[in-house]
Amino acid sequence: MMPNITRGGKMPGLIMYLAGPGRANEHTNPHIVAGSDHVAVMVDAGVELSHDDALDIARTLDQPRKAFGTKVTSPVKEWNEETGKRETVGRKDSHVWHCSLSLRADEGQLTDAGWETIANEFATRMGFVDPDGAKSSRWVAIHHGASKNGNDHIHFVAQMVTEDGSKARTHNDFKRAQKICGELEKEHGLAITEGRETGQVLSAEKPGEKRRAEREQAPWVEKIELRRRLRAALAGSKSEANFVARVYEAGVIIRPRFAEGRTNEVTGYSVALPSPEGSDRAPIFYAPSKLDKSLSLPKVRETLGTYSNGDPQALGVWQEHHRSARASSSPRMGAMDQGLRERVQEGRVTHADLAKIFAAGSMKYEIDKPGPLAQMSETHAQVAANPPAYGYMARQINRAGSKNASEGWNAILMQAARLSRVMADTQFGGDRPQLAATSVALGAMVVAEAQTRLDEAAARGAARREAMAATESQTQGTGVPASGGGSGMTQQELDRMQSLLRAQRGNKPTPSTGQAPPVTPKPYQPPGRDRGHDQGRER
Repeated sequence: MMPNITRGGKMPGLIMYLAGPGRANEHTNPHIVAGSDHVAVMVDAGVELSHDDALDIARTLDQPRKAFGTKVTSPVKEWNEETGKRETVGRKDSHVWHCSLSLRADEGQLTDAGWETIANEFATRMGFVDPDGAKSSRWVAIHHGASKNGNDHIHFVAQMVTEDGSKARTHNDFKRAQKICGELEKEHGLAITEGRETGQVLSAEKPGEKRRAEREQAPWVEKIELRRRLRAALAGSKSEANFVARVYEAGVIIRPRFAEGRTNEVTGYSVALPSPEGSDRAPIFYAPSKLDKSLSLPKVRETLGTYSNGDPQALGVWQEHHRSARASSSPRMGAMDQGLRERVQEGRVTHADLAKIFAAGSMKYEIDKPGPLAQMSETHAQVAANPPAYGYMARQINRAGSKNASEGWNAILMQAARLSRVMADTQFGGDRPQLAATSVALGAMVVAEAQTRLDEAAARGAARREAMAATESQTQGTGVPASGGGSGMTQQELDRMQSLLRAQRGNKPTPSTGQAPPVTPKPYQPPGRDRGHDQGRER
């Protein structure tokens, strides 16, 4: 069961939305499953809420705030170009505490009685219920059917001003909600959210972020896409300066964070994607440590084996991007680090390695539309923070070291998918059946797609060899040496060779049939003499 917390300042608007049809008419039979005493007596449990019911519930929840005049606010922060930091520019009303509690889609639906018990326990353990009543907050839990993705859920809404006019205690509410949901999962036999107890959970996309992506018709949620691009950049980096350059080349705006009062010591960085074309909004910057802890600057430096306080040779590159608002206009992916390639071949990869490899492969083959490779990257990043120890040695593949870029890339991805399957067989070293099943399914898709690309490359090679053989048969008797199947000469190169031979013979056309005219041999000259006089021959 996953909690998702937001805060706002419009109680009537929120309750009206929860009791209404939804943005895509996805809400069905909105009704109360639980609530504080003031709300529970207004509408019977299970009865569908009307427009008037929603307004009455909102007014009841707002009464303590209006009676005492207590204000609850939170800071509004914006990026300051001068200081390179997010700074508070104002404050906004935040007396509405809203948390959705959602089950996995494969868990089915919970009864209203089950949701009532969970809502009451959640309210009590979060501190919204005071045994003496004075410090209690008014709250309601509304159920309106499954989400568009099939997740059964409820919406828990609480007033931040208590019955005596004081402010509700919400310190550290995000972590406390996670902990409480973990306890309720065990107590009520719900599916355990994988990774919660070990802290191996990546920041999930929020409803507002997903709606923004849909509104802007973007193929990705920005913070998920930033993770993909940063991992791909790290997969091919050999130094800190190289990493910064590769992040920029991946189409990401990157800005350093300097130590207080200094510009010669980088302590962190922030990243953003450029604003969509036609949009007047500013880029939204994220701290990489909030996206994935392995992408924080200290972890990046540790991965690259550089100094913990930064590589002096990277300082100039960082300073170039200070206050930068630009990114590479055409994102591109460089070669994978040779050390990483070798670890894949030898079966010595970690989850963090596989997350980077699949991200790099995704940037090469799925650049504008993230697919199975991007999902595989996310799957392995889920457990990369505290990976189990693996000593598996996988079968080596000679093609992974091929000079042919396409063949090498696809062979590496196929080997990485096989290693992922080995890890998934043990549920990633713990109780992670959902991630393991997802990884196995995605791995099969990765292998199939990579094999298809290899087959297509082989077919193109065969067609090219047939064309070369046909060209060779047409050039017999022209004085051009037989190319053979392995020479790799193209038609353009053959034409160039014929042109050079004609130039040597005084621009006389070469007969199309018969014996080629003999070429007068040159007198022998020892090496090193008259080296610049090659009489027009190609060196």
